[in-house]
Order: sequence, then C-alpha cells, then structure tokens
Amino acid sequence: MGFWLLCVLLAAVSGARGWGYYGCDEELVGPLYYRSLGASSYYGFFTAPRFARLHGISGWSPRIGDPNPWLQIDLMKKHRIRAVATQGSFNSWDWVTRYMLLYGDRVDSWTPFYQQGHNATFFGNVNESAVVRHDLHYHFTARYIRIVPLAWNPRGKIGLRLGLYGCPYKSDVLYFDGDDAISYRFPRGASRSLWDVFAFSFKTEEKDGLLLHAEGAQGDYVTLELKGAHLLLHMSLGSSPIQPRPGHTTVSAGGVLNDQHWHYVRVDRYGRHTNFTLDGYVQRFILNGDFERLNLDNEMFIGGLVGAARKNLAYRHNFRGCMENIIFNRVNIADLAVQRSSRITFEGKVAFRCLDPVPHPVNFGGPHNFLQVPGFPRRGRLAVSFRFRTWDLTGLLLYSKLGDGLGHVELMLSEGQVNVSIAQSGRKKLQFAAGYRLNDGFWHEVNFAAQENHAVISIDDVEGAEVRVSYPLLIRTGTSYFFGGCPKPASRWGCHSNQTAFHGCMELFKVDGQLVNLTLVEGRRLGYFAEVLFDTCGITDRCNPNMCEHDGRCYQSWDDFICYCELTGYKGETCHEPLYKESCEAYRLSGKTSGNFTIDPDGSGPLKPFVVYCDIREKKAWTVVRHDRLWTTRVTGSSMDRPFLGAVQYWNASWEEVSALANASQHCEQWIEFSCYNSRLLNTAASGLAGTRSSTSTGEARSLGSSAVPAVWTGAVWTLLCSATVTLTSPSGEPTGDC
Repeated sequence: MGFWLLCVLLAAVSGARGWGYYGCDEELVGPLYYRSLGASSYYGFFTAPRFARLHGISGWSPRIGDPNPWLQIDLMKKHRIRAVATQGSFNSWDWVTRYMLLYGDRVDSWTPFYQQGHNATFFGNVNESAVVRHDLHYHFTARYIRIVPLAWNPRGKIGLRLGLYGCPYKSDVLYFDGDDAISYRFPRGASRSLWDVFAFSFKTEEKDGLLLHAEGAQGDYVTLELKGAHLLLHMSLGSSPIQPRPGHTTVSAGGVLNDQHWHYVRVDRYGRHTNFTLDGYVQRFILNGDFERLNLDNEMFIGGLVGAARKNLAYRHNFRGCMENIIFNRVNIADLAVQRSSRITFEGKVAFRCLDPVPHPVNFGGPHNFLQVPGFPRRGRLAVSFRFRTWDLTGLLLYSKLGDGLGHVELMLSEGQVNVSIAQSGRKKLQFAAGYRLNDGFWHEVNFAAQENHAVISIDDVEGAEVRVSYPLLIRTGTSYFFGGCPKPASRWGCHSNQTAFHGCMELFKVDGQLVNLTLVEGRRLGYFAEVLFDTCGITDRCNPNMCEHDGRCYQSWDDFICYCELTGYKGETCHEPLYKESCEAYRLSGKTSGNFTIDPDGSGPLKPFVVYCDIREKKAWTVVRHDRLWTTRVTGSSMDRPFLGAVQYWNASWEEVSALANASQHCEQWIEFSCYNSRLLNTAASGLAGTRSSTSTGEARSLGSSAVPAVWTGAVWTLLCSATVTLTSPSGEPTGDC
C-alpha cells in the first residue's frame, strides 16, 4: 500500500505545471531558421546543414575527408530534450549507422549523452527513408545539440536528417563561489509534511560541497552533499528515547560528479518510502526509524550554511559551482532568489548566472588517437605540463623526439603512476616514476622539465609528490610533441613509442612554457590530430551503480568494466551464475556422499550461499542446518502474560536463507521438544510431569493442539506459554524430568 500511495503522489506531482513532461514532445528542428543548423563542413549546396530536417528533400553530408564531421543545432534557447530521431539523405545510399549525441549550453563545452549501461553510441539507420527514434531514458536540458557520426553505409557516404523532440525550458541559475549561501524561510514558519519533493540540477569541478540542508528540533533533517565527487543523501524523520530504532539513513549515488556537466537530482518521499534519482537512475528504499512525517523548522539552506546554523552541523565545505531550478514541494527557490523575495536571505555575492571558467578538454577515445603540436626546436630546456583524467592503468601521455638526434622523451601511465623514460644514444636509459593511483577518474596535473644533467616531475603540486633526478643528460628540444598516442607509420611521423594509446581526457597543454591554442589545433591551423573530440570529456563512472551482483568488486577502464567475483560464491561477467548447487539433492545426483557442502537455494538470487550438512542416502538427501539450541534451556517463571521467548539462531545462514531452503524443499522439519513439570496443561491431569510434547513444522505459525502446551513459531522464535518451569530442548538434548 505504501508503494502504491507513493506512485499516486509522484503521478500527481509530475502532472503539475512546470514539473511534468506530459505534452513535452514537440519536434524542435523543423521550425528553426536555417542559420540555426550548422556543421563542420558540407559536400555541396544541396547537402548543406539547412537540409538536415526530417522528411526534407535532401540531407546533410560533410565534405569527403573531413576528419571530425559533426552536425550542430542551435535551439536559440534552452529546451528539455526527450527523444532524438534520424533519417538518411533522401533518395540516396547515404545514411549514418552509428553516432554520438553531444549537448551543452554553449558551443565550446559539450556533454556526451550516455544511455543505460553507460553506452555513448546510438544506433542509426539501415536505409535512407526510415526514421529511427530513440526515446531517452532521462531528459536533459540544453540549447545546443551536436551529432557526431561514427559509422555510415559503406556503399555511400555520411547522410543525415535529424529530429529532436522536447519543449522549452525555463532556467533559473544561481552561482556559488564557495563562500556564498542562501536560506529559504518556510511560509508558515515550519514545514510538517507526510510527503516531500526536492529537485535541482548542479554542476561543479569540486569534489566536496554542501548542496542543501534543513533540520528540525525533534531530530528531523535532510542533507544533500558532495563528498569525494559522490552525491550523498542523509535523512531522518526524527528520533525519540522511547523509539528503539535509529532514524538516520544515508544513501550514495553517482561518481566523478565534479566533471563540470549538469547533473539532475530529485528526491521523492511519501512517509518512509523514498525515491532518490540522479540523472535518470532511481534508487528506491525505506527510511530507517518509525516516524512518517518530516518536521523542519523555519528555513532551508542552499549552497552552505548561513549565520548561527553553522553551530548545529559538523563542518562541511560550502558548494562551489552552479545550481539550477531548486524545487522544494512545488516552490522554485532559485526563482525566488532571482526575484529577491523577502523569504530569501543571502550570504555573500550569489550570482544569477554561471561564472565558472569553461573547460576545454580533449577527449581521447579511439584506438589510434593522438594530438600533435609543434615545439620550439633546439632549446636547452624541455618543459611540458598538462592535466589528465582516466580510469585506465596504462597509456602513452607524451612522446617527443629530441633535437640533433639525441634520443627521445616518453611520459606514460603505468599501473597508475606516471613513468618517465629518457633514452639517449650511448647512455643507459633513464627511468623514474611519480604519483600513485592516478587512474582514479579525477583530474591530475603533470609538470615535467628536463635540462642538462637534471630532470624533475611533479604531480598535482602536492608536497612530497615531486621527483628530482640528477643524471648525465644532454637536452635539445625537438620539433613535435605527441600527446595521447603515436600516429602510424612511425617512420613518417617520427614517433617511435610502443606504448598503447591513452584513453581519457587531457587539458591545459603547455609546451616550452606556452599554452597550446586548441582552437587553432581544431581548425587544422596548428599541429595535427586523429580520433579525438574537442571541448568535451566523456568520462563516466561505469561502476556506479555497481553492475556486479552479490557484492562483486567492480573495476573499470575507459570503455568497459570488469567484475571480480572471488569469495562471492558466483561467477560470470556480472557475478550472476552460482558456483554451488541449490540443494543436497543436487549433490546426491552428482554422486556425492554425506558431508558438509555449500548450497545456494535461490540460485542467482540475492541471498548468499551457506554451508549445511548433507545426509545423503540412496534415494533422497536430507539437508541439515544446525542451530544454537543443541542443549537444554532451563526456563523459570514464565506466565501467560510474560511468556518465555526462545530464539533459534541458525549457523552460517540467516532466516531468509533458511526460508529459501524450506520453500525449495519437498518436506521440511523443525523439531523443538519442551516439557513442563508439575503444571496443569490444557485438558490434562495436574500431577507429576505434566507432559512432554514434540512437534514438526514447515515454518508456518501453528498451534500444537488442544492437549499440548500452546506454542507458536514466528520466524525463528518459539513462544512457550506455561505457568510453571519450562525446559526447551532440541533433538540432541534429552528432556529433563526434574526441573
């Protein structure tokens, strides 16, 4: 009933004006003026981007040889996008079979859209006429859309007509610089609610920061914060000295959320039933505790704490970044802040537009990717710096051939360290390393310099992370620097590294003290590149949510993840297949004899395998689960009002696992023996040992009959009602006639 009521609530909230997406399915490209459609290049007049509309008379095609083709749509203002559709060029052999979707608020900063399973590739068309539509698993907001073709019909060339579906989107943005915050005062001085909705979008480059906090005098609170680039929700519906269960609940979502991309957060609560949504991924859970209402006093804090509220919460970093459309129970707090409402208190200079510096990363995602930039030749000091982020353990970061034939310099990622290799003819190769676990998905800055007889490398400007080496060196800078990989053939390009290509993102390239102008590189006016994307970083956390089942450990690379299933009792790509048989009967059929075995009654289900004793006979097998009631338990002083409760704790297995075993068995027994001395039982004489009764049970609550001591088995607890001394025994114990 609770989940049904939650669904009704969410349907009602989603249907409200400004909240829902019903009717948000307008075709957005068709009505645009032709200047809103752009491209990297086009093949001819009738294949210009203005013809790239669904069911148009032609279609867009780039010029032959365009190394990085793309089609771009300017929607003129921010829209919510819910679907994308493609079509090949009219009456031709030209269509796109696979493509990538990028979006953003400006043309020099792009976010790749990832489908469920962290796949950034969309499947396109198989002919020129059919429309292939993809309904997105979560809706994003953007002004600019860019389509990057990845593969096309081999009998033709790239041909594309495009449709986008969505609706206009009103955006109220607040920017916090780490010292700012706002508070929102509730209209009636306090908030007492059975249901709540919190929703907003954010983007940042910081790992930590307090996004939202509110609390009440009775121990109620709700907090959303970034910690280690993960989003944490802390919530409690209150606590009381007479309530034994703690109310605190913490749930984590996402990873590498400091990527300067917009992330959408939503929390829906009805009573203790809660949905926590991040970028379309929903976690459903029940809050701890016994209360149903969230009681908050006076105000809610956004971006940090204001005034005296700092005293009530353990220290947290204020948020630094942008927040958009902050909604609490249908109230747009960001809009109130923009309107300078009297219910909003400001601390610091909160801005009403994003002021964060726009990053310009380069995405290295191809098997043969590289970026080549020219240097200043024959200088006596080589100096290079850049930032990178990746999940991969290995990859070539930099290669440069020294001038005058003196050798070469390599910087490579190896086992999460940056290894430096300087090879010179007639001398032993110099090799050293710096850093630790640099493949953690976060940005890391590398500064490297080499000159005569000296070399130094520093990582993240961290004290102790700098490595200096004195060694006989002769340095003359070369003409080219290769980042991310070496082009082929090596004899043509002069890049002779045998290291694998780097997969990840790089930015802020400096060569010989000069910042590389990536705009010139992208326009082919400086250097050269292949299989890279500019102004975007396609990193995503493939281990969050963890696709490895049964507590399998997830390890990821740039484009894949691996599950390590050791010690879980399962195998397979996602630790789904059980290693152990489901029952002792299965071991009997495989020819085993009696002994201890590990079984997994629910197969690939959520319950863990456990050890049992298999009593294997000729035609059947008994599964024995041992427990802690193997000896007589002496009970004195029980009564009808205060009966003795005898808990049965099973070894190696929880009650849920024992229940799964019982449900999969043809016959199940639990033998509990009890005796009452000198007590009048129901319908029995009052003399001597009143009675000794034993019972078998399938696990259902049951009574032992009118002539027995009343007994109930609820779960793994026996309740015995006897007005005299009671002794509880098990099959291994003997009933005592003398209590």
